[in-house]
Amino acid sequence: MNSDRDWLAERIARRFAQMMAQGALDEVRAILPQWDPRAQWAKAIGAPELIAHLEGRLELDEAVERAIIATRQYAKSQRIWFRGRMKDWRHINIGS
Repeated sequence: MNSDRDWLAERIARRFAQMMAQGALDEVRAILPQWDPRAQWAKAIGAPELIAHLEGRLELDEAVERAIIATRQYAKSQRIWFRGRMKDWRHINIGS
């Protein structure tokens, strides 16, 4: 499956905005007392950035932007991984 990078970037940004509107920051705030950056669950995309905001190290807009960038970087690594391993698969273009 292929998708236009600009389309995907916009979709990622919209999805993160939706998550924020649905209480992602409150969810992260609730786990703040147990926060351990070494824990596997602490590596969830967006969590470290929102924790940094809650700890006063980042403004909220900067935390959100960094989380969106991290998501785009992860999506790019997935595309590269699939492209290298699924060469014989039939490709379907979406989001163009």
